[in-house]
Amino acid sequence: MIPNVIKFTLTRKKTKRLLLGTFLSALFGFIELYLFNILKFGGGKMIMLCLCIVSFGFTLFCLGSFIHLRKERFTAMYISDEGINDISTGNNIGTVLWKDVEQVKIMSEIGNPKGKYVVLKVVNPNEYIRQEPSLSKRRSLELKLQYYGSPICFSNRALNCTFDELKDAVYLKYNQYKETHRTES
Repeated sequence: MIPNVIKFTLTRKKTKRLLLGTFLSALFGFIELYLFNILKFGGGKMIMLCLCIVSFGFTLFCLGSFIHLRKERFTAMYISDEGINDISTGNNIGTVLWKDVEQVKIMSEIGNPKGKYVVLKVVNPNEYIRQEPSLSKRRSLELKLQYYGSPICFSNRALNCTFDELKDAVYLKYNQYKETHRTES
């Protein structure tokens, strides 16, 4: 029997990097706070305060990300009968619905021919781009649309699977969706 949802978790390396980033940013924040306290006004005190705020902000972001991923049991991608939800890339595009997918393609990464992407060509790419609240990430999705023909591109870089396992899971669920909706029409 074929499972309803195929899940891929983050690699241990990615999880360890997140924890290391959390620890280092907290450490730098405390060092900057210490320097802020010993510096005299005008001697870089305000710069240290700004750096301290940025470091602690980054620490909170990393900690929040780790807690969210831990609640999800470090599952970074869900491939279901409905579509794909990928949280490994950090883009907030939500679930890419199979009904929006016109074609699944395998393409080489630009600048890294050994790296590959599973590209989902969607009928409404701009709707997925608009869902991303961050301007820089939205720009990244726009560039993917120009280079790959779609903003929806997945790789196995952060996932605990091979590229072939990812590709096979995507094709399996996409073909199941097409088959069930072909018989309904």
